[in-house]
Amino acid sequence: MFTQPRALLLLILFTGLSVSGADFTMKVTDSGYLDTQGFSVILYHNTFHRVFVDQKVTAMEMILHGHRIATNGDVRLLPTPEQWDLVAELKSRDADKVNNRLTALLSFPAYQVDYRLEVAAEPGGVRVSVNLDKPLPEKLVGRAGFNLEFLPSAYVGKAYAVDGSAFGVFPRSPQDPMVKVPPSADDPKKLPYQEEWDEAKGYTQPLPFATGRSITLAVDDPLSRVTVNSETAPLSLYDGRNRAQNGWFVLRTLISAGKTEGAVVWHIRPDVIPNWTRPPMVAHSQVGYPPDFPKVAVIELDPKFNAPKTAKVLRLTDDGAYEQAFEGPVSEPTRGCGIRMRSSISRRLRRPACMRSNTPDIGPTCFRSPKTSIAGLGNRVSTAISPCRWTTFRCARATACGTVFRIWTTPARRPPTGATSTGGGWARISIPRSRQVSIFPA
Repeated sequence: MFTQPRALLLLILFTGLSVSGADFTMKVTDSGYLDTQGFSVILYHNTFHRVFVDQKVTAMEMILHGHRIATNGDVRLLPTPEQWDLVAELKSRDADKVNNRLTALLSFPAYQVDYRLEVAAEPGGVRVSVNLDKPLPEKLVGRAGFNLEFLPSAYVGKAYAVDGSAFGVFPRSPQDPMVKVPPSADDPKKLPYQEEWDEAKGYTQPLPFATGRSITLAVDDPLSRVTVNSETAPLSLYDGRNRAQNGWFVLRTLISAGKTEGAVVWHIRPDVIPNWTRPPMVAHSQVGYPPDFPKVAVIELDPKFNAPKTAKVLRLTDDGAYEQAFEGPVSEPTRGCGIRMRSSISRRLRRPACMRSNTPDIGPTCFRSPKTSIAGLGNRVSTAISPCRWTTFRCARATACGTVFRIWTTPARRPPTGATSTGGGWARISIPRSRQVSIFPA
């Protein structure tokens, strides 16, 4: 709780701040998500895991200034659901480029509830709506609502505003009162170990720490600031960490009885910085480089970033200064995952050291020798897995081959020959001894 002087100080500081986003209109991309420079919204590019459920990478997601700030946006039956709690089944999804609208058709078969989740572009942000085929069953009134989960590390210690007049700070640790919310007798039965988990926790849920028609998150941080307005029932802000150690902050609106079309309507307004570009990211081998080994760095660039033609590697000395160790040209950019990538190669860096590139906002990185590399693999595996597209594994020594690697697959990328699925998008592949395995896009 704030003391009165601190609350007054926050009010003085924040009432003069603008929380309105830039004037922009989002467009549906060829990849099927809504996008503008500095802000993206994704709808069901992934589905909930069939068993664990709570993996925080599905339903409606928002990426603001290069950081994924929100996920799991969909209808849920609890304020702060966690692993094994019921989720809707995705029947289909559509990305409408003409109307700049994302749509997902979903269902709770156990309750005979079917609905349409829409995210549509509008000036300065998006309109989110839940549209039911028929009114909510009485047993779900007061239970079903639209949830959107916000990343704690992006908001802890930052201010929020409710209806433009009340202010608070996102807590560093969960501390909300809990109430008992027992399951209904006719709810779908869980597996025995899941029932034991819920019983041990006492079927409790936290009370909201903020409620209003309009809530602004991170009022004091222009990189993370976003305002949500509800046309329908009030917004409530919960701390999911009261229930689970991987819990996020949850913004929620209940679905009112008797509502169908527009049962929930939100207007989300991020404060997008005009002409923002994501800082370059330099990717390198995390297992180290032997002295005579080719050293390739991949530089990820924002599509609108004006990249330099050369790159430098600066060596960190023991007095904290940097000295130039290498300078060379970078390749022409190629595209992957909607970003541009350049590479720079050098064999001349032989002495183990902590280096940094001349690219702004990139911290120092220690390049290991074979003896100090992670798991001793610095002189064995020549390339690592690209997060955006399939790559090539080549064994420099037969002793490193035969290793099983876990790789992420999506419907747009076929697993390589010999890979076996492990569920949830993961696949395993084993590199045969003394062989090269290439993994290519579908």
